[in-house]
Amino acid sequence: MNIEIQKKPPKEFLEDIKVTGTKDVLRLQEVQVIKDALQEHLLFIGLDRGNNIRSINLLGIGTSSGIYINSKDILRTALLTASEKVILVHNHPSNTLKASFEDKHITNVINKFLNIFSIQLLDHIIVAENGYLSMGKENEINRDYKNDDIKFIENTFVIEENTRLKKELQNLDSKTFDATLSDMEDDMEF
Repeated sequence: MNIEIQKKPPKEFLEDIKVTGTKDVLRLQEVQVIKDALQEHLLFIGLDRGNNIRSINLLGIGTSSGIYINSKDILRTALLTASEKVILVHNHPSNTLKASFEDKHITNVINKFLNIFSIQLLDHIIVAENGYLSMGKENEINRDYKNDDIKFIENTFVIEENTRLKKELQNLDSKTFDATLSDMEDDMEF
């Protein structure tokens, strides 16, 4: 028998690098490189179930005052690297250690999208020359965040689930009817 087994992509690191907290992320060479950059940079850190780093990817470079983050790039990277958990890191060239409205919005949207695929967003860390801000520790990641896009997606999933359940119910009703009919036919035989 020939069966094809889908294997997870190889890790980018020869040795396991375990993340047990924010300080472990801050010590990473890639984070050290971006903390005093002139432009905003976004790093994706993908982890396995045991919090070992599977991959670190630079997903974007912006301007000195912002970066355009496409949530589908983050989701695609998480799926392609077989990441169970994700940490995002970006720098603020202004050295402001405060999450902007855009930082909060994109973080919460990405959290919702990742959750759909059972991928956990552990944190989004903002780094600067003089320190860092953990959006997770500051409770800036709102697990109940809603906006029109998220409501649309959630409604779509509810509709799909309702359709699936209706089909199951119809199949059950059909099987129950067939079984009842068969029982009735058995009862009518002499």
